[in-house]
Amino acid sequence: MKPLLILALLFMTTTTGLIIDFGQDKAGSSWRIVNDGVMGGLSQSNTVLTEDSVQFKGNVSLENNGGFASMRTLITEGALSNCTTLTIRYKSSSTDRTFGLSLKNSQRYYIPYYKHTFTPKTTDWETLTINLSDFKHYRISEVIGNDMPTKALDDIFNIALIISDKKAGAFDIEIDYIKFE
Repeated sequence: MKPLLILALLFMTTTTGLIIDFGQDKAGSSWRIVNDGVMGGLSQSNTVLTEDSVQFKGNVSLENNGGFASMRTLITEGALSNCTTLTIRYKSSSTDRTFGLSLKNSQRYYIPYYKHTFTPKTTDWETLTINLSDFKHYRISEVIGNDMPTKALDDIFNIALIISDKKAGAFDIEIDYIKFE
């Protein structure tokens, strides 16, 4: 029995990853809004932390060269180094909109970053698991490269949920958790 207990304790202490639980841990308070207003756009969005989730909603405007709204947070650089997947549990009534999860290693907007896009299929809760190696290399909303190399995870310090699907109008998404394993 002792070897099994020791093995279990060893596994628990070597498990790596990052869990952002908006309900249980109230992780939403560290996220901030960044909209296209930083470049003259007119999009608006906000977050509301509920008992069990965070709601991200707003209106994307294509006026004044606009077209995106995002919620972002900083993480400890290297926190994703040993991770291979991202799982997000969410629901949205914006089943005609495309959202993106982006991972950045620079605050400068013109420096390439990694992103995976998804479109809600239903208004019910959905769970999506993505291989981090399937994230594409982007620069200013355009794909510029293939899959993300594992080594890139060492430098990621910024996670964002963004809507930049070149459509004007209202959007909403509610997130229970984002888990990196």
